[in-house]
Amino acid sequence: MWTEEQWAAIEPKDVSSVVVAAPGSGKTTVMTEHMAQVIATGRTPAQRILAMTFTRQAAEHMRQKLRRHERLRPVAVESCVMGTFHAVFFRALLEADWEVRPVLSQRDQYALMREAVVDVLGERRAVTMYELQSYLTMYSWTVGRQAWDELGDKEKRIFETFVRKKQASNYWDHDDILLASLQLLRSKTVPKIRLCEMSYILVDEFQDTNELQWELLTSLVQRNGAFAFVVGDDDQSIYAFRGASPVYLQRAVEVLPKARQKLLTMNFRSDRRILHHAAQLIQHVKSRVDKPLRGVHDAEGICRAYEVQHRTAQWDVLARVVRRSVLRPYSVAILARTRNQLATAWTAMRSLLGAEWSLAARNVEFRTFHDSKGKEWDVVALLDMAVPYRAMTDSDDERRLLYVAMTRARHELYAFVPRVIQGTQCHIHPYLLEAGLRACPVSPKDIMEAFEIG
Repeated sequence: MWTEEQWAAIEPKDVSSVVVAAPGSGKTTVMTEHMAQVIATGRTPAQRILAMTFTRQAAEHMRQKLRRHERLRPVAVESCVMGTFHAVFFRALLEADWEVRPVLSQRDQYALMREAVVDVLGERRAVTMYELQSYLTMYSWTVGRQAWDELGDKEKRIFETFVRKKQASNYWDHDDILLASLQLLRSKTVPKIRLCEMSYILVDEFQDTNELQWELLTSLVQRNGAFAFVVGDDDQSIYAFRGASPVYLQRAVEVLPKARQKLLTMNFRSDRRILHHAAQLIQHVKSRVDKPLRGVHDAEGICRAYEVQHRTAQWDVLARVVRRSVLRPYSVAILARTRNQLATAWTAMRSLLGAEWSLAARNVEFRTFHDSKGKEWDVVALLDMAVPYRAMTDSDDERRLLYVAMTRARHELYAFVPRVIQGTQCHIHPYLLEAGLRACPVSPKDIMEAFEIG
C-alpha cells in the first residue's frame, strides 16, 4: 500500500521529521497515517498530540480519516488536539484566562481600515475596495513577517492608526490571536494549560508558514521539549503576499530537535509529459530543496501551448476542449491569474457553448492559480499565458505559482498564448519557455482537427 519513501516518513521514530513532498505525492495522507501509527503504537499518548492545519476543512478531513482508521479507538482520536493555528491558540488563550477580545468580521475590518486611511491621508475622499484590500493584505503581511521596519512612513502611520482603532473598539483581528499567543508562550510564567502539555506537534502544508507562525511553533517545541513532524513542499509556497515563505520549511531540519529530512518524490496524479515540463520549470527557482519529480503513470498525456491571434480565438479553442472533455467525461479546470480574467472567460464560454452550457457547467470549474492549490482535474487550461514584449519577468513566487497550476492536471494541460491582449502585442510567457514549451500557431482548421470529437 505504501511506497518505501512514504513508509520511511510514516514509521514513528524518536526524532523530529521534516517531510518535503512533491505535488500529488500524498503528503497529507502520509502525515495522517504517521499520526495514526504514533497513536496506535503508544509512542506518545493521544492527549499529548497536537496537529495544526491552515484550514478548518483540512483539520476536519484529518479527524474523519483518523476516526475511520482500523487501528484506532474513537476515544484516542477525540483525545488529540486538531485545528487551525488560530483555533488552537485562541483556545489556549481562553484556557490561560488571557484577556481575549471578539474577532472583527470582514466587514468591520474593512470599515476600520477605511477610517484609518482617511484619518492619515487627511482627505474625505472615496477609498476604493481595492485600496482597502491592498492595505489589509499589506498589514497581514507585515504582521506575519514581523517586518514593521520595512514599511514606508505612510503605511506605518495607517497601520498604527488601524491598530489604535481596533484597541479602541475592543476588537481583535486574526493576526492579534497569534501575536497574543506568542506573548503568552514567551512570558516567564505560563499558566498550566493543555497546549503546554503537547509533546508531539504536527503541521500540514508547512510551506505556507510565516515568521509569526514559525516563532509560535519553535517557541512551543522548545518550551515543551517536544518533537515535531512538519510536511510541505517549498516549490508550492505561493502565499508570499500573506507573509508565507518557503524558507521555514527549508531551514526546519536545522532548527527542530533531532530533525531528519524525508523526501516524497512519487507523483500519483499527472501523466509523464505534464510532469516533465513542470519539472523543467521549477528547476529555475533559485533557492529550493532539490528533489526529483517522478511519476507512476505510463501514459504520456498531453502538455501543449497554443498560440492564437487574440483572446477571442483563445475562447474558440477552449470551447472545443471543453466540449471534447465533457463527452468523455473528464473534469476540467479553467485557470487564470486573476478573477477578472476568469469572469471574461466564463462569459465567453457561456456564449459559445449555448445550449451545451448547462451540461458543461457541471464538469468545468473556473479558478485562479492560487485557488487551484490542493485540487486536481483531468484537463487543465491556462489562460492568457502571454506578456507584453517589453515586460520584465523574473519572480520565483510567480514560477512556483505556475508550477502549482501546471501540476493540477492529470492527463491534459493546455496553455493559451494570445498574440494580442487588450490591444497590446504580446509573446509567450517566459516561464512556459523555461518549462520547455513552445507555442504552436493554431488556425481555425487546426482547431477543428486537433479537437475533433469522434
